[in-house]
Amino acid sequence: RSTPFVAGDHVYFGSEAGEVICVDFRGSVKWRFRTKRAVTASPQVSNGLVYVTAQDGITYAIDARTGWSVWRFRMGKGSISSPCIQNSRLFFGSADGFIYCIEAGNAKDIWRFKTDHQVSGTPIVYGDHLYCGSADGNLYCLEYKSGRLLWKFNTGGSITATPVISNNIMYIGSFDHILYALVV
Repeated sequence: RSTPFVAGDHVYFGSEAGEVICVDFRGSVKWRFRTKRAVTASPQVSNGLVYVTAQDGITYAIDARTGWSVWRFRMGKGSISSPCIQNSRLFFGSADGFIYCIEAGNAKDIWRFKTDHQVSGTPIVYGDHLYCGSADGNLYCLEYKSGRLLWKFNTGGSITATPVISNNIMYIGSFDHILYALVV
């Protein structure tokens, strides 16, 4: 499930074996970073740091050049949600049902929003809003700075995917076998 992230002349990706790996374009391994469980979320690279969630319940910031840990943030349960970064804030979901917002530089907890089930998809920021689905069947729209709920849209099934926005229309699939298009 982990989609590689390309930054400069390096590729970063997670593995089921519990590693985050950095390779160059020739395929030479530059470094490996061990976690305690699988890394199936896609990493995000920004300002020299690799951000990734893992199924061990920890979100990691790793130095993109050296592979050394910069900080760790503990969630209530593991995660397969890829992080999203916006204005020095990192957003991600977890199997504990929370959507988290932390400072990207130091992992300071800014806010948490509790859904009624696990959050598997990647949150996205569009304008001043954060959008994220949950296995509880709701698509949530939060104020991205405060985490305040603005609205939620209930589907007939779990939402485990990441929303996509184009021309002010958000598209999201649900396990009710319907693709929704919502004006945002």
